Amino acid sequence: MDGKPSGLSGAATVPSLSNFVYIYDIPRMEKKRLAALLEVDNKWYELGEKQMGYNTIELDSTQRCCQRNNRSPAEDLLDKWGNYNHTITELFVVLGREKLYSCMELIKRYVDPRYHVLIKHSGSDGRNATANMATFSDANANNNPKLPNGHRGAHRLKEDAADQKAKGAAALNGNPSNSKENSPFANELADLTSLIPKISYEELTAATDNWSERNILGKGGFGTVYRGNFKHTFMAIKKIDYNKVKSSEAERIQLQQSFNELRFLNSCRHDNIVPLFGYCLEKEPCLVYQFMPGGSLDKSLFARRPASPLTWKERMNIAVGTARGLQYLHTFGDKPFIHGDIKPGNILLNEYKQARIGDFGLTRQGALQDSATVVSRVYGTRPYIPKEFYDRRELSTKVDTYSFGVVLYEIGTGLRAWDERRTDKHLKDYIARAVQEQIHVSQLADKSLPMDTEAWLCCYKLLRIGHLCTTDDPKLRPDMVGVMWQLDAA
Repeated sequence: MDGKPSGLSGAATVPSLSNFVYIYDIPRMEKKRLAALLEVDNKWYELGEKQMGYNTIELDSTQRCCQRNNRSPAEDLLDKWGNYNHTITELFVVLGREKLYSCMELIKRYVDPRYHVLIKHSGSDGRNATANMATFSDANANNNPKLPNGHRGAHRLKEDAADQKAKGAAALNGNPSNSKENSPFANELADLTSLIPKISYEELTAATDNWSERNILGKGGFGTVYRGNFKHTFMAIKKIDYNKVKSSEAERIQLQQSFNELRFLNSCRHDNIVPLFGYCLEKEPCLVYQFMPGGSLDKSLFARRPASPLTWKERMNIAVGTARGLQYLHTFGDKPFIHGDIKPGNILLNEYKQARIGDFGLTRQGALQDSATVVSRVYGTRPYIPKEFYDRRELSTKVDTYSFGVVLYEIGTGLRAWDERRTDKHLKDYIARAVQEQIHVSQLADKSLPMDTEAWLCCYKLLRIGHLCTTDDPKLRPDMVGVMWQLDAA
């Protein structure tokens, strides 16, 4: 987890599939050649927008940043998508969807030969390749028992195999229909619909001014989040777009994630958790949340032109609020709820900069006494995943503790958790080296804010507690109750 795997090189011998699984495993020179092909006619841009779930704002920002730093935008895109734990096989498939066959030839030796049929040579229109896409998810899951997943793309697997079989059986029957009776989503919601308000698709269409682009708050791999005005109340409406879903397996995964989010948000109500207002099953399923006018912590920390940087007092309050929400998730029931994807993009802010935890699509219920459970699949966003989960698939609340510690580093320094341009690409490594070299906190603190003694003390507290939370041994990490009290202490 700390940095990229060592010992990988572009050897002349054909590599073992077991050694080259993820995008970040691709040897550097081969990745550069792949990026050069993707930069012809800006193919990387279309790939990112159509297949990887990035929006035009993100891609334009990547292009501008790379131009200033004389970097390859295509290579930057591959690195970013790779940081969300996507496999080389997944990349091979999305390249096939865009008919980028010369790119596929470059990496096909790292892909199981059964997928080589997706490469179509001159004279082919690529339709057969598209027809084969639906078989990818099931085959790849069976071939690769350790498939980490990020928030981009169609393969964020969230449940253990047994849970998926029990909860998603109805979803395996094929494409979802527009009727509630035939929707696999509806089958899973049968026990919740009496507890959560139902809002009609017609009402949500009116609330968003016919799903107007000017009301878009954000886009992901499967759908779009809109701002809507429903009954004189602003709400955030997540709509699943089936046009972006490429196979019945992908539909099942996305529907399961939405059901998961609905189930956990319905049972967890807290001041620091985004409230769920309702749902809709007509046409494209929708989840309706409280609108958070402050946007995400990610935008507040890393926007290119923020209205004003978060003050140290606001940063501390956000850290405390997030810790309160997490400790509630971990302690309110007999078994803890483990969020599984704590990062600045999933911490939302209201108009008073108060934190609310969102995106419960990867949440799982832990074991009694919070003993570590070995799960079948790794999920989440790679820079926020601890080694015991990434390497050994050991899940406990200490996974959330670790992720929160990385977020504290970001709040204190204003630096991203992962940055290819840094010598220490992982922010955890950057802080660890600073601790070892006894670097003064004033040199680590976010430079966008004025510094005084009070600010230094605030930053020192954030980084000190973050250092405790990111200890490699999960047994030595504090639980979130202890973290909350340390942050809340004067």
